[in-house]
Amino acid sequence: MDQNNEPSLTGAETRRNFIKKAATAAAVVAATNPFKTPVYGQSSAPSAGRVIGANDRIAVGYIGLGGPPSLTDCPAMGLAHVNSQKSHAGENNIVQAAVCDLYKTRYEHARSEIGTSDVVGYDDYRRLLERKDIDAVLIATHDPWHAQCSIDALQAGKHVYCEKPMTRYLGEAFQVYDAVKRTGKVFQVGSQGCSAAAWHKAAELIQGGKIGKLVWGQGYYCRNNPKGEWNYRIDDGATPETLNWNMWLGPVHKKVPFNPDHFFRWRKFYPYCTGLLGDLVPHRLLPLMLATGSPEFPKRVVCTGTKPVGTDRNTPGALERDVPEHIELLAEFPSGLTLTIVSSTVSATSPGFVIYGHQATFCR
Repeated sequence: MDQNNEPSLTGAETRRNFIKKAATAAAVVAATNPFKTPVYGQSSAPSAGRVIGANDRIAVGYIGLGGPPSLTDCPAMGLAHVNSQKSHAGENNIVQAAVCDLYKTRYEHARSEIGTSDVVGYDDYRRLLERKDIDAVLIATHDPWHAQCSIDALQAGKHVYCEKPMTRYLGEAFQVYDAVKRTGKVFQVGSQGCSAAAWHKAAELIQGGKIGKLVWGQGYYCRNNPKGEWNYRIDDGATPETLNWNMWLGPVHKKVPFNPDHFFRWRKFYPYCTGLLGDLVPHRLLPLMLATGSPEFPKRVVCTGTKPVGTDRNTPGALERDVPEHIELLAEFPSGLTLTIVSSTVSATSPGFVIYGHQATFCR
């Protein structure tokens, strides 16, 4: 698969920065909410969490692990969190206190990766959040659980790093936003591309008027997988007896019987995912919006999606995907700026990153 032109700053660096900031910073939220924010009832007052001194170690928990690599090639973002933080635990002054996954094989593997006898494994994230000694959590579940896990963690007094997408639905986004405001905890969404220095430099130049009035921008995230993107190897040890399938379904409205294709290849099926729009596009769209120097909410958005190749037939036994193999997005903003994003899993040719101004052009 072709994944050229990745941002130069790694996810590990971004996560390390978050852990450092979580000990001392208050949550940073948008200065202006352009929507009327609903008020959601809470069953109890939010926990204040532990007061962290400047020299105190930060106790970290991990919710959603993935892997293990010996049994499946399904990406293990949570396990990546575990390993990156293990490598920098000393300099970041953290202790890896707990891991959670509803598939025991995964959390036992994560415990062995950390390698200390006192790290505790859980198959229910709510038990982890009951721990008063845990200060921050990193959430890398599949998409439907991002909102609820984040809200519950904030309510329990934890700082939160959550993988993108933050939510699947706008209503969930309001709830997470309200929880951050209400609890005053640090909340960061894992769109690591926004940490690349090039985008911040672009924002500085654009805000300084170097390319004139913004006209339009373009970006991409293109791959080409002849066997069908996200057709990961299935771990035969995952069964209804070894994992909590109903818990995994959780907020998904469509309840289905246990299906290993759905469990390991959930990025292909709409009950659990957001397709290319929520999986790959954020890595490109958000940095482009940041680079404008003054991000806006769009006034109109159009997106088309197709399955021109049908690559799932090239992986024996794979179910046909719900999500498109190729999408094209066009967004219009109040300032007159338009952004176009192309994302594909069946063609790796890339149109490049460009922001066109009235007087000059910025290329990445």
